[in-house]
Amino acid sequence: MGMERQLLTRERVQLVLGTLRQLVRNGGEMQQGIATSPQTCQHLQLTAASCMLKLASLVHFDHVLNAADISSLALVVQAPCYEVRSTFLLKKLIPSLVSWRVSVRFIPALFMVAHDPETVLRDNVKHAVELRLANVRPTPGSPSVVEESLCRLLFILAHHPDWDDSRIADTLELFSRYIEFYIACVCVAQNVSLLFCYAGEVKAYRNRQTVDALSKDVPNDTFTKRLYILSELAQYLLREKSTSSNWPVNVYPGKLTLPSDVFEPLGDASESSAVRAQPYLDPEFIKRRAKAPTAAQKRSRARPAGPSGPQSKRNRNASVSRGSKPSASRSKGKQAAGDEDDDGSDANDSDDSDIDGDVCMDDSDNAAEDVEMSDEE
Repeated sequence: MGMERQLLTRERVQLVLGTLRQLVRNGGEMQQGIATSPQTCQHLQLTAASCMLKLASLVHFDHVLNAADISSLALVVQAPCYEVRSTFLLKKLIPSLVSWRVSVRFIPALFMVAHDPETVLRDNVKHAVELRLANVRPTPGSPSVVEESLCRLLFILAHHPDWDDSRIADTLELFSRYIEFYIACVCVAQNVSLLFCYAGEVKAYRNRQTVDALSKDVPNDTFTKRLYILSELAQYLLREKSTSSNWPVNVYPGKLTLPSDVFEPLGDASESSAVRAQPYLDPEFIKRRAKAPTAAQKRSRARPAGPSGPQSKRNRNASVSRGSKPSASRSKGKQAAGDEDDDGSDANDSDDSDIDGDVCMDDSDNAAEDVEMSDEE
C-alpha cells in the first residue's frame, strides 16, 4: 500500500511539474499566442520557479528535476524584470543553497548574474560564494562544492539560448563574462591548478543526451562541441588570471570525475586523445582578446562615463520600467555593460515572504536597496 501511494504521488508530481516547467520556460505564459498581462506573467513565472525549487528541497522528489529544469531555473536569474530575478535569487535560491535545502546542482545558477546591471545582485552572490560555500567540501581534502560546480557551469552555458554558432567570436566574448565572474568568486592561488584541470577534463567527456523539449532540435554533437569550446575558453581565462596574479599552474595530482547526470565518458582512449589534440577555441576571439587592454591597464585608466562591452541578451531589458512586459525575443545587437565590477560588499538577507500578485510595479525605483542579503544563517 505504501509503494502504491508513493507511485501515485510521483505521478501527480510529474503532472504538476509539467505545468511548472511550461510557466518557467515561457516566461509565465501558459499557452503561446494568448495575451497575458506582464504583471501576471511575471508573477506566474516567479511562483512556478519558487515551487520547482521547493520541490527540489524534498528528498524524494529532487531527482525528478533534470538538468534541463536546472538550466531553466538558472535563466530565471536573468529575467528582464528586476523583482522576479532579485526575489528568486536573494529570497529563494541563495537561502536554499547556504542552508543546504537543495542540491549543489543549483550552484552554477548563481553565476548567471555576471551580466546583471544591478551591482547588489552580483555582490550578494560573491558574498555567499566566498563566505558560505567556498570552504564546503564533501569529504576532507576533496575539491569544494563550488570548485566542482565549474563543469556544471560550462554545461549550462553550452545549453544557453544566447549561444550563436554563426557568430562564435562574439558569443565567446559574451560568455567569457560568466567564466570571469566565476573565477573572480572562486579562483585563488591554491586552487587555480585544480580548476584548470577540471576545465580540461571536460574534453574527456561528451554531452549526455537527454530527451527534452528545449534541446530536441539541436544535435547532441553540437552541445558536445560547445562544451569543448567552453573547456578551452575556461582554461584560457584561468591562464590569464594566473599570469596577471603571478600564480603557478601545476599539474593536479588527483583524479577527477565529472557528474554522470550531464556528462558521458568518451568511448575509448584514441577518441579522447584525438579530442584533446584538436583545438576548438576560435582564433578570432584570441586575436581580439590579445588586443584588449589588460586588467591592470583598465584599473590605471579613469572609468569611462559611458558603458562598454557586450551584455547578455537576457539582461538587456533588465533596466526598463518595472511594469513593462519581458521581451519575448532577444535582440541581436550588443548592449554595453561596465568594464569591471565594483568590489563585493556585505548585504542583508530578507526572510522569505509571500509573492505579491503584481511583481513589477512602476513605483519601485529603489528596489535594489530593499532586497539585500544579511550574513545571518
